[in-house]
Amino acid sequence: LSCSVMGLGPIFKLKIEVTNAGADNLQNVPLCVGYDPEIYRCERPSQTVPLLLPNVTLTYEVVIKSIHPEGKADNVRVIFVNPNSSVPLVSGIVSMPMSELDEDM
Repeated sequence: LSCSVMGLGPIFKLKIEVTNAGADNLQNVPLCVGYDPEIYRCERPSQTVPLLLPNVTLTYEVVIKSIHPEGKADNVRVIFVNPNSSVPLVSGIVSMPMSELDEDM
C-alpha cells in the first residue's frame, strides 16, 4: 500500500496504490477512507475494488476536501478490508498537510 497527497487544499487528491502480494485473486474488496468529519469531507469514503490480481498494482484516487475554517491538518486512514471478514487486509495512515484557506468559507 502506497499513498500520496496531491494538491495544496482545500481540495486534495489521495493517490492510493495497492498490490496483491498473495497468490490468490481477491474480489470485491472494500476500500475505506477514515477521517475526522470536523476537518474533512469526502464524497466517496468507501468503494469496492472489483478485482485484485496477484502482483498487479492498481491505482485509486479519492478526493478529500478540507472544511476546517483554519485549514487544520489531521491524519487520514486508508483501509482495504478482507471481503470475507472484518479484518483489514492492509491499512495505512496518511499525514495530511495544512490546507490553504478556502475563500468561500
